[in-house]
Amino acid sequence: MSGQPMVAIYLYERFRSLNAIRVNDHIYVASLRACADAAKVFEGMIIHNHILHSNMHISLHVGSVLVDMYAKCGYIAEASTIFHCLPTKDLVLWNTMIAGYAQFSFHDEALQLFTSMQAKGVAPDTITFASLFKACSCTQAIEEGRSAHSLMLKIGCKSNLVIENTLIDMYARARQLDEAVWIFEAICERDAISWTALMNAYGHVNDWAMAIFYFEEMLREGINPDGATFRCLFMACSHVGLVNEGRLYFQMMIEQYNISPTEDHIICLTDLLARSGHVNEAEKLLLSTPSSKSESALTALLTACRIHGSVRLGRRCFDRAVKINPNYGSFYALMSGIYTDAQEWENVLEIEEMRKNAGL
Repeated sequence: MSGQPMVAIYLYERFRSLNAIRVNDHIYVASLRACADAAKVFEGMIIHNHILHSNMHISLHVGSVLVDMYAKCGYIAEASTIFHCLPTKDLVLWNTMIAGYAQFSFHDEALQLFTSMQAKGVAPDTITFASLFKACSCTQAIEEGRSAHSLMLKIGCKSNLVIENTLIDMYARARQLDEAVWIFEAICERDAISWTALMNAYGHVNDWAMAIFYFEEMLREGINPDGATFRCLFMACSHVGLVNEGRLYFQMMIEQYNISPTEDHIICLTDLLARSGHVNEAEKLLLSTPSSKSESALTALLTACRIHGSVRLGRRCFDRAVKINPNYGSFYALMSGIYTDAQEWENVLEIEEMRKNAGL
């Protein structure tokens, strides 16, 4: 049943309709887990309401699954309310709430809850640290992250690849390159995420050449890159100015690894081509993909048009951009800058008038 959540939800409704069968904790738990797995928060709310109206005491088991269901569906406020109302909390419940906070970017709350957990004398485990390091990584709370890392080593908590990859990312975002490399070198069996995290670590300190070097090392190790790896690689090529290599890597991604380009990939490659003066090629690439409506990609192309003095292409790009979003101020600022650099003052006034008409 765990693999068929919709079946479990259907069976719950059937049990409810049969008065001869008493719905107990086991049925509630199975049904709520099914709602969590299927991201059916509305059905979960109905079951929660049934529990409240049954006058049944909410056990730790049921409460934990309720917290998990709301947290996985992104209803963090509801999950937090239930969590704090439960008089008894075990490690599973603490982990569920910390993971929910970390998953939906409530990183400060995750760190605060970990502090409360320690104050209550609850010992963390591998799951706790995985969520905690993610929160520290996203907030660049390096001192808290380093302290938690030391605690994990001190209590002898067994690490795993997920934790090690997250640690690389945490130290990398804080520009602690030596520690990121140390973690990476200690991993016995690295995956694509490990290598990408290390490439990003060098990117964070603007050593993009080393990021490209480690991509080649990754291929020599026989590890297949993923979409995130290529995103980092295109950024590296853009910063170093390796246009031909960027084109080849883009072709490799599609043809050799069957990875469909995402908007991020297109933006990075557009930026690479445009920065290097290949603005017409960048426009052609952009128009061939759904990313032609991306504000970030259009901004990158307009910026390049200003750098390289491409007035006509800049105007084409601008006209396309304001049709997509006439309220995006950067479009007007960049086009005005292009005309200013070209000393086309009447056109500068035209763009200013358009900006005012857009209410900006």
